[in-house]
Amino acid sequence: MKKVFGWTRWSIATKILVVFLGLSAIAMGSIGYIALVNIKALGSYALETSTALGESAIQDSTNHLNELGEELIQQKARDVATQIEMYLQSRPPMTIAEMRNDVELRRIVVQSVGTTGYTTLITPVDAEIIIHKFPEQEKNVEFLKDELPSFWALITASVMGETSGYYAWLEVDGTVTPKYASIVPVESPGGINLTLWATTYIDEFSAPAKKTAADIETAIVASSDYINDSVEKIQNIFILLFSTLVMIIIGLALLLSRVITSPILELKKGAEAIGKGDLDYKLNIKNQDELGELANSFNKMSLDLKKYIKELEETATENIAREKKMQNSLRLYSQKVGEAQEAERKRIARELHDETVQALVVVSRHLEDFALGETKLTIADIRKEIQKILEGVRHFSQQLRPLVLDDLGLVPAVQWLATDLAENYKIKVSTEITGQQRSLPQATELMLFRITQEALNNVGKHSLATRASVKIEFSDRSIKVTVQDNGQGFTVPGGVSDLTHTGRLGLAGMQERAQLMGGLLEIKSEPDNGTTLTIEIPL
Repeated sequence: MKKVFGWTRWSIATKILVVFLGLSAIAMGSIGYIALVNIKALGSYALETSTALGESAIQDSTNHLNELGEELIQQKARDVATQIEMYLQSRPPMTIAEMRNDVELRRIVVQSVGTTGYTTLITPVDAEIIIHKFPEQEKNVEFLKDELPSFWALITASVMGETSGYYAWLEVDGTVTPKYASIVPVESPGGINLTLWATTYIDEFSAPAKKTAADIETAIVASSDYINDSVEKIQNIFILLFSTLVMIIIGLALLLSRVITSPILELKKGAEAIGKGDLDYKLNIKNQDELGELANSFNKMSLDLKKYIKELEETATENIAREKKMQNSLRLYSQKVGEAQEAERKRIARELHDETVQALVVVSRHLEDFALGETKLTIADIRKEIQKILEGVRHFSQQLRPLVLDDLGLVPAVQWLATDLAENYKIKVSTEITGQQRSLPQATELMLFRITQEALNNVGKHSLATRASVKIEFSDRSIKVTVQDNGQGFTVPGGVSDLTHTGRLGLAGMQERAQLMGGLLEIKSEPDNGTTLTIEIPL
């Protein structure tokens, strides 16, 4: 039987296809049986459709009745407003108190709207009810501004002219109910801004649709009972068929898993052997499908791994030597940095002694001579000399750490560096700032400032450039500073160690600073083509 089917020669895709074809045949037969037995259940769909149409009709009827009610209320408001205008125009101008005491005007104002509604006279500017069906409601309603915002919105809108809408109203018993109002302005000879409100509960117009809705709901309940019974029958049949189908699938899955997992278990043993260092382990899988190909690839991998380990052992010595060279370079860099720091200290001490101290000694002698009257110098002359000393000390201090970095931040400090370069080396320097400027951590600003300062010092001292530019780019995730010049350029070494050995300690220091901040430093330069230095720090 095994030779007839040739099971081991089938691909995994073929094996899975055969299994799922069998499952599909079973599933299709089951679905067909359910469809034949429960064909009458399609009637439920028609019932649901008719129910939905009935509910839609009720909703449409209710909406149309409400719209009709709104139109009737609006027409009522206009009619009563016209009657009031005619009455007021036939009388001398009246005060609010006279209006309230006028029995005929009250009769005209208070008219029925629908079954439960009525009309009311209000002055919207003062938010006061002038004439109401219930005299106790004739008062200023501004206190409802916060309690009933929808009602207050209608009062506010009625100041501008005719309007209408729904609002919440505080009833006499203290309850709040939704109502609909149509508001029409009323011209008054006395100049009082009046509006006629026609208001009622809008649902009284849609009351005829409620009985029909109740009949439809009764029919829906009866239909639901029928549908539920049908669904329950279908569920019972489906559960039975599903259980049978699950048992068949489990049996086929067990068979399929045995066919597939046997080679996989062999692969697992091979992987464990390789993991223990037995690189000579060979898999013995005779399948000619994808698993057989995987076994062949596994055996080839073990041979390649053995070869790779041998190569790795051969290159280990080279890596150790390279690491030792890097450590020596770092020690050399540290030594050179120490020497540079000591040289800088000597330069500072020499400048302070040769310039500042000597200048102070001269000023001291001038002051002594001035006190003894043995000099022709005036106080103004001595003050000028002191001012020169102060400017020199201030410039010297700015070079060490400019106060503009602490006071104003990175951008002004970089702009100061550009200005200082232009003044000292007669190089045209431009600055450009892009992106949304923002404050950075003090350590980041200081590091970027020092890198930019070193880059511009290199431009001034070594590049022989006539133009340079500094660009600062702010983005959501990083800040990038680019320093570019049109100078003589140079050949960029391969790494930090090469920078140190070639004596470019400034560039090596910038590289180290960038790495400390988790950033990247890129140097592009060629002889006679200038230099571009880019530092990008993540934020």
